Amino acid sequence: MGEDHLRGVPRPLDVELPRLRLVDRLRQRWCRPVTLVVAGPGFGKTTALAQAVRANLLDPRGIDVWMTCGPGHENASSLAAAILDALAVDHGPAPGTGDVVAALRRRAPLDVCLLLDDVHEIPGGSPGAELLGTLARTLPDTAHLVLSGRRVGLPLARREAAGEVATIGAGDLAFTDAETAALASRFGRDLTEDLRGWPALIRLSLSAGPAASWRYAAEEVLSRVSDEARTALAALVALGCATVDEVGAVAEAPVRLEHLVRSVPLIDRLDDGRYRAHDLWASMVPTDHLRARAVEVLSARGELAGAGRVACRAQDWGLLARLAVELVRTTLSVLPCATAERWLAAVPAQHVDEPAFLLLKAAVRHAIDFTDPSIDRLVDRACTRMLGTGDHDGAAVALGQAVITAHSRGDLVRLAQVAHRAQQLDVDSPVLRLLRHSTAAVLAELSGDPEEALTHLAQAPVTEVPKALAVSTTRFHVHCLAMCGRGREAAELAERMLDDDLARRHAAAARWFDGQAVEFHGDDPDSTARGEFVARALHTVIAASYGEVTTELPAEQDNPRDAVLACASHAAVAVTRGDEDRARDVYKQHLARWPADIKVAERHLRRFLTLGYVLSDELRERWDSADLGPSHRNAREAGRAFVRARCGDLPAHLPEEHAFCFLPLPWSVELAARLAAAGRTALGTWLADRVGPAVHRRFRELARDPDLAAGATRLLATVPTPPGQPLGIEVLGPMRVTRDGVPVDAPELRRVRVRQLLGLLVLRPVLSREQAMDLLWPGLDPASAARNLRVTMTHLRRLLEPGRAGGEASYCLRGDGDTVRLVRGGLLTADLWSLRELGDADQLDQAVALWRGEPLPDLVDVCEAEIAEVRAQHVRNLLALGELRLVTGDPVQAWRLADRALALEPFEPRGHRLALAAALRARNPQRTVQTRARVLDSLRQLGVRPDPATEILLRQSVSS
Repeated sequence: MGEDHLRGVPRPLDVELPRLRLVDRLRQRWCRPVTLVVAGPGFGKTTALAQAVRANLLDPRGIDVWMTCGPGHENASSLAAAILDALAVDHGPAPGTGDVVAALRRRAPLDVCLLLDDVHEIPGGSPGAELLGTLARTLPDTAHLVLSGRRVGLPLARREAAGEVATIGAGDLAFTDAETAALASRFGRDLTEDLRGWPALIRLSLSAGPAASWRYAAEEVLSRVSDEARTALAALVALGCATVDEVGAVAEAPVRLEHLVRSVPLIDRLDDGRYRAHDLWASMVPTDHLRARAVEVLSARGELAGAGRVACRAQDWGLLARLAVELVRTTLSVLPCATAERWLAAVPAQHVDEPAFLLLKAAVRHAIDFTDPSIDRLVDRACTRMLGTGDHDGAAVALGQAVITAHSRGDLVRLAQVAHRAQQLDVDSPVLRLLRHSTAAVLAELSGDPEEALTHLAQAPVTEVPKALAVSTTRFHVHCLAMCGRGREAAELAERMLDDDLARRHAAAARWFDGQAVEFHGDDPDSTARGEFVARALHTVIAASYGEVTTELPAEQDNPRDAVLACASHAAVAVTRGDEDRARDVYKQHLARWPADIKVAERHLRRFLTLGYVLSDELRERWDSADLGPSHRNAREAGRAFVRARCGDLPAHLPEEHAFCFLPLPWSVELAARLAAAGRTALGTWLADRVGPAVHRRFRELARDPDLAAGATRLLATVPTPPGQPLGIEVLGPMRVTRDGVPVDAPELRRVRVRQLLGLLVLRPVLSREQAMDLLWPGLDPASAARNLRVTMTHLRRLLEPGRAGGEASYCLRGDGDTVRLVRGGLLTADLWSLRELGDADQLDQAVALWRGEPLPDLVDVCEAEIAEVRAQHVRNLLALGELRLVTGDPVQAWRLADRALALEPFEPRGHRLALAAALRARNPQRTVQTRARVLDSLRQLGVRPDPATEILLRQSVSS
C-alpha cells in the first residue's frame, strides 16, 4: 500500500514552506492512537498533513490512508463505505464500524494511520459522527486515527485521560516569525501587517503584494487574473472539489486549472487529478449565477448531500425541493436519514408543506418505522399536489414510495389504491411502468392466475428503477414462479437479482419445494406479522420431512392463501405425530370452507401438492389430469409413488431427494420399508444418512407392523445405526482415537497399516480401493493387495465400532462399490476436518489448539504434499491469530505465535513481519535485535531483498 492510498492528498506547491518542526510532530501520530488537528480556515491543516504524509513515503513508519470528508458522510454507511474505498477494501451496500475495524486489523502487523480531513463536514450527533466515535474507541492496537477539521466533537475523554490523544491546534499550525520571514524571502517581498502567523493569509498577502488586509490582498489577486480565470475559480468554489471537465461544465467554457493553480494562491491540485479551492475564496467569489449548474454536476456524480448543502446555503428552496424528490427517487427504503432530516430542518415554516418536502418527510418516517400510518397521508398529499401542478414525474416518485411502504406492510388494499392512481398518470417513466405491471401482477395472482402475473412481471423494467422497488418486485416475481411450479427458475432469479439474505431465504424455499434437499431456516428478518406467518408455515411443513413437530399456526384464516398455509402446517404436524386420520379431516374441513373450484384457493393448495394429493381423493383426481409446472410435477410423482406403493405397485424410480422433500418422514420411511422388502434399500440408506437416528426409530416402529416388518427388518440389518457415543479421530500429531472424549487403547491402533488407512480416509473425503492398495501395498500383486485391504478394513471396523454385531454394516466406515469412506459429521469427527472448517477469526484459538505435533507421521512418505498443505494451514492459523493478538494489544503472545510459525516455516515472510512488529510493539530492545537479526539472516539465505512492508519494520527496528 503506497501512493494508491493517498488519493485526495494535495500535492506540494512551489511556494509551500516545509515546516520541519510541525512535520516531525505530525509524524509522531504513530505514537498515539488518536491525533486531533483543530484550527479555523486558513491555518494550513491540510497542507501540513500532506507534508507529513509525503515525509512518511520517503521514510515509512507505516501505512497512511487519506480521506477527505464531505456532506454525505454524515450518514454512517456512506462514511464507512468511503473509508473502506480509501483502504481499497470491497464492501457491501451498507457497511458499518465493524467492517472498518476489520479492514484496519487486516493491515496488521504493519501500523496503519487513517487520516480524515475536513471532519467538520460531519455534524455532531449525526450517524457519521457516532461511527467516528465508535471507531475512535475500538481502534485496533496497530491502527491510528488522525482527525483534522475546524472542530472535532467526539467523546474521547477516556483516551485523553490515558494520554492516548495528541492535539495540534491553531497555535501549533501558525507560522513562526522565522517561517514567515523565510516565506517572504521566497516571494522577495515584505509583509506590512501582522497576520499573527495565519498561513493562508500570509501566502495570500505575499502573492498580492503589500496589503492592508487579507480581503484587499484577495481583491488584488483577483484583479490580476482574466475573466475566464475568475469564472473558473467561481465554478471550482461552487463545486468544492472537482475535475477539469466538471469545472468546465459549470463554467460553460474550457478552463485551464493548471494555470489557475500557478496564478492564484490557495488552490490545490490533488493526487487523483481533481482540484480544490480554499474555503477563504468562498466569501470573495460570487457563485450564485453558477449554482444550478453546480448542483447538476454534483447530482450527476451522486453527491446529492453536497448539492443539497449548496441549495441550503443559498436558501434556494425550489432547488432543494427538486433535490428532495431526487433523493427519494434514488434511495427509497434505503434513504440517508441524516441528510434528509438536515434538509427538512433547514426548510422555513412557509415551505414545509410543499409536496417535495411532504414526500421527503414520508420517506424519513418510512425509514424509521414503515408501519407509521401517517406515511400514507403524507405521500397522498404530496402526490395530489404534484399532479395539481402537472409534476407527473414527481408524482411517480411519490407512488414508488407508496408501493415500497405497502409492500413492506403486505398491505394489498393500499397496493390496489396505488395501482388505480398509477393508471391515471399520463407519463411514461420506468417507475410508473413498473408500478403498473407489478400491481397488475398482484391483482392477477390474487385472482388465482400466477401465469398472467408472470406476463406482467416480465414487462416490468426492474433494471431501470431504484433498487428498493426492484427488490420488492423481484421478490413477488420469485413467489409467482414458485406458484406456477417453476421452483428452479424462482431460485435462480432470487440468487441472481436479490441481496445475500434475500437470496438465501427465497432461493432455499423455492429449491426445497422443487425437490432439492437444501438447508432451510425458518427465520424471516422482515419482522412483519405476514412474513413471520409464511415463514412459520413453510418451516412446519419442511420440519415434517425430518420427523420434527413445530408450533402449530392459528387454524382460522379469513383468506384462502393463509388458510392453505394453516391447513398444510396442521396436516403435516398430524402426519408426523402418526395421526393420518386427523390430517385427512384437516383437508376435508379446508375444502368445505374453500372449495377447490375457487381458482385462487386451488392454486395455493398446489404449494404443498404432495400432502393434498395423498390426503384428499378430490384433489388427487383433480391434479392427476392437471397441467402442472415442473416442481409440482415432481411433487405429484412423489405422492403417486407413495399412494401406489401402499397398493403394492412400487415405483420404478423416485429420486431420494424427492421422497425426502415432498413426504413427511413417516411416509418417506414407510415407502423405504416397502421398497426394501423388494430388495431396494437405497432410499432407507439415504434417509438414515440425511436425517440420522430418527429414521432408525421409525424402522423399529415399522418392524412391529406385520405389513411392513420384512422391509423394516432388512433396513435395520443393512442400514447401520449410529454409534452410541461420539467418536473422534486425531491425526494432528501421533494418531489417537477417542470415544466420548476418552482416548481408546485398542490393539488395532498399534497396527501401522490400520493407522495408515485411517489417516488416508481422514485426509481424503473418498478413497478408491485401488488408490488404497497402490499407496499401502505398492509391491504386491492386485489379489494380495486386495486381500490385505479387506483384512485391514476388518481391523479398522473393530477399532471404530467394537460393539457392532458380526455381519452388520459399519456406520462409520462405508465401502460403496469401488470406494471406501468415513461418514463425516454427527457422531464422527476428526481434528483435521475441524482444522479446515475453523476459519473465522473467533475460531482461530480452537484451530491452533488442535495441533499436537507433526500431522499423520505414518503417511509422511506416502502423502508428502498433502501433509505439507496441512502444516501450511496451521502456519496460516498461527499467524492470523498472532496478528489478531497484536491488534488487540498483546504483542508478547503475538511474538510467541510468530515464533511457533517460524519454527515450522523458517522463511515465511509474514511470520518474520509479525515477529518483528510484535517485538517493536512490546518495546523489548533485546528481542527486537534478535528478531531483526533472524529476519536479515533469512533474507541473506534466500538472496532476496525485503518486501516494502518488511523494509518498513526493519527501518523501525533500527530507530526504536
